[in-house]
Amino acid sequence: MLTFHRRIGDRHLLRFSFSDRSDGDTRKASFQFQDGKAPIFPHQVHGSDVSIVTEWGAHNKRECDALITKAAAVPIGIRVADCVPIAMYGSSPDGPVLAVVHAGWRGIRAGVVAKVAEHLGQFGCGGLRAIVGPHISVEEYEFGSKDLSRVVGALGEKVAGRTKDGKPALNLRAAVEVTLERNSVSLDHLLDRCTAQDLRYWSHRSRGDEERFALVGEIRLL
Repeated sequence: MLTFHRRIGDRHLLRFSFSDRSDGDTRKASFQFQDGKAPIFPHQVHGSDVSIVTEWGAHNKRECDALITKAAAVPIGIRVADCVPIAMYGSSPDGPVLAVVHAGWRGIRAGVVAKVAEHLGQFGCGGLRAIVGPHISVEEYEFGSKDLSRVVGALGEKVAGRTKDGKPALNLRAAVEVTLERNSVSLDHLLDRCTAQDLRYWSHRSRGDEERFALVGEIRLL
């Protein structure tokens, strides 16, 4: 599990963790976060809906692709196996606010990143930043011309590319970078790891894996 820490003020520490194969399939009930507390995961639908989490609970039936919390000790997560896991955070007058985002091509086109940025702004957050996790690279992501044209129409030519075999491809990394920039979110860190090439991660697109790794975020009190 690869973990990033970001200190916010004198009282709060943000923790963002990206699991991998060695941590197990995050869809199983046996998956635990680092301190033994099960994260809250939504039922992801490849859309742009966002849900606010105010307290920890073992059962969660939220249908959305992004979770936001400003509550301490409430781990929230999303699951991926080629799509882009994004942690977004900022500081509000009441303290830090963090979000975890499942950004597939449909969600990106639907505006999930923009909606998260809007919600964080409504909390009074300034200086929004993002950490982008492992996802499928353009070299491995062959994409239908019709759908590619739609994404290019929304985000620009930068998101179009070619696979290693020269076929039309979607550049998810570029799509995320364009979307973050449009919504005034600074890129804090990019994990440049391709899920189709790096065997530490599962890939549904290239290997048909049914398992999922996760991004989990949590606010901790110092």
